[in-house]
Amino acid sequence: MNHLPVVFGYHINGTGNASVPYALCSHWNTAGLVSPLYGPSCDKGLDGWWVRPAMGTLRKKLVYRFGKARAPQRLVEKLALKKEESNPFVYLWAGLSLDVFSKFKRQGKRIVLERINCHQATAKTILDTAYHDLRLRPDHTITEARIGEEKEKLDMADAVFCPHPQVYSSMLDNGVDEEKLLASSYGWSPDRFSALDPAPRNNVQPVFLFVGTLCVRKGVPLLLAAWDRAAIKGKLVFCGTMDATIRNNFGHYFDRPDITHVSFTEDLGSYYNKADCFVFPSLEEGGPLVTYEAMAHGLLPLVSVMGAGAIVEHRRNGLVLGHDVDEWATALRAVVDNRPRSAELARAAHLQAWNFTWEKVAAGRAELLQRKFPGLW
Repeated sequence: MNHLPVVFGYHINGTGNASVPYALCSHWNTAGLVSPLYGPSCDKGLDGWWVRPAMGTLRKKLVYRFGKARAPQRLVEKLALKKEESNPFVYLWAGLSLDVFSKFKRQGKRIVLERINCHQATAKTILDTAYHDLRLRPDHTITEARIGEEKEKLDMADAVFCPHPQVYSSMLDNGVDEEKLLASSYGWSPDRFSALDPAPRNNVQPVFLFVGTLCVRKGVPLLLAAWDRAAIKGKLVFCGTMDATIRNNFGHYFDRPDITHVSFTEDLGSYYNKADCFVFPSLEEGGPLVTYEAMAHGLLPLVSVMGAGAIVEHRRNGLVLGHDVDEWATALRAVVDNRPRSAELARAAHLQAWNFTWEKVAAGRAELLQRKFPGLW
């Protein structure tokens, strides 16, 4: 019987992008759809029978401490090439080399590719424009060489998962064959938030929550300017690492008493539970996991088109805005001025989130794959 080996290039843990292939494989294997997950290493507790780490505990310590930056990826590529040589399918994720794509292709495999973010040509244009408008030097890693490498990978792929309508559009805009594209989403795990509380908040002064890296790409300068203009009696809380561009050019905002920055927390759920509204004006995304999680906690999502993922529907379970400071300031004030409407949208957001649990997303993706490749599983 054929199976679907999944190859991921980074350490597998229960948070962020590294949680996504694990969540999918967990549900597929539980459903009898055999999908071994290859990764350089994994957290304790995520070592199910179907997980194939390339390094044990001792080797992992040595490689991550003394090895070259690409060593973990090379080890997992070598392991997957050896173990899956005779299998006709492979599902390739982030951090893998062009070389391993070519070797799998020479083995005659059908390659499924995950596009975590938009096509890099699209992303580069968006980011270059944003930095230019802020009169800042572009601080991202997208180069013409990386765009060219991505094109080669996309050319070799037989199917490409797009976890966001904007990812799908960016593929079409850059000449990817629509026959390859599989429209899907990301999701969230109820098991990760045992204390999830979607009940309406009783905050006298509303709490607005941003979760993610504080950077230009995530729209942080726009949000700070809009918050300043809105002049709300409330609290704006940022959870995430702050990059140097924000610290050096916008750090003065974080001296204000109505803005709080939490650089790291292992208890993100408690911040979701305390907030009234989730704010995420991201300029470029794939499938923003934080949007799904915030909605599950009953937060009203105030997001950009990119920040909406595949889950937010404008005026039905949230508000989807453009990248305009005045529009965001007006929307922030509206959340406060019309509490009944905000509560209605928050309830709708919570209900919508249950359509995007990882169990349901995994089942939908399996159906797409079986329709595309009848010989799979």
